[in-house]
Amino acid sequence: MNTGNSDALDAALSKLQNNRRGKTSPSQPIADQPTAAVRPKVVNNPLCENTLVEDEFNYSGQIFTELNSSHSQLEERNFVNCEFHQCDFSFASLAYLQAKNCKFYDCNFKQTNLKEAQFSQCSFYERERQLGCNFYAADLTNAKFSSSDISLSIFERSSMFGIEIVDCQAQGSSFKMADFSSLIRRNKPFYSAFVNNSNFRYADFSGCQLVKCDLAGSTFSNANFLDANLQESILCAADLSAIQFDTLSLAGADLRNAQLTGLDIRKLDLQGVKINDWQQSILLESLGVVVFPD
Repeated sequence: MNTGNSDALDAALSKLQNNRRGKTSPSQPIADQPTAAVRPKVVNNPLCENTLVEDEFNYSGQIFTELNSSHSQLEERNFVNCEFHQCDFSFASLAYLQAKNCKFYDCNFKQTNLKEAQFSQCSFYERERQLGCNFYAADLTNAKFSSSDISLSIFERSSMFGIEIVDCQAQGSSFKMADFSSLIRRNKPFYSAFVNNSNFRYADFSGCQLVKCDLAGSTFSNANFLDANLQESILCAADLSAIQFDTLSLAGADLRNAQLTGLDIRKLDLQGVKINDWQQSILLESLGVVVFPD
């Protein structure tokens, strides 16, 4: 990412954080707020397509613009090196979809069935306009994002049991009230997510139940975990510095080699957590205790 794009994203993330903390008036998520200078992205390419053929399952190198596939049945499609501009897949069934090295610009996946979909080396983030994609209430059960960019995308209230997000950029994405559970027995939820080695700086996980989930190696600095539950989760080598943690539960979590700067042990349930010796002094700082080496 070049310096200009990085600075623009940092500014967008800062604005997002201020909105969450109530420093500015409430507004829509940043991904839904084009500025006055923003204009619809124009794609001038003679190869642009506006339809997906019902009996065609494999697509390569194609560009789709303003495609309306809402409520469509498009399962088991394979896309390689394709682009999608302002496409609407809301309420469609895209289960078992496979996409590699594809770009999705300002696309709508609201309440889309994406069960077991796989996205590899894909981008859902438009740097020019600082926009992500909309996955509100989508079904992402057992879906996988690998080496992809989902920054500023909306996953609020999505079904995400068994989700894999590995080696991804997800800065500023919102997972507010996303559901990572499945009922294995009556009134007995089981939680599953594999969220590893990814960048969730300024992401929103408020209200999420991530009990016993694997979040190792990911960066969550400045993320929002208000009313979240991370009991017995694996957070080894994760970065939890400067997170919003009011009413967060970390009991029994594995925090070994995690960055814990800014956590206040007076406000957290840390019963049964696993840490390394060197992390004790960081946690005791919130009590005003200075720890000297032996």
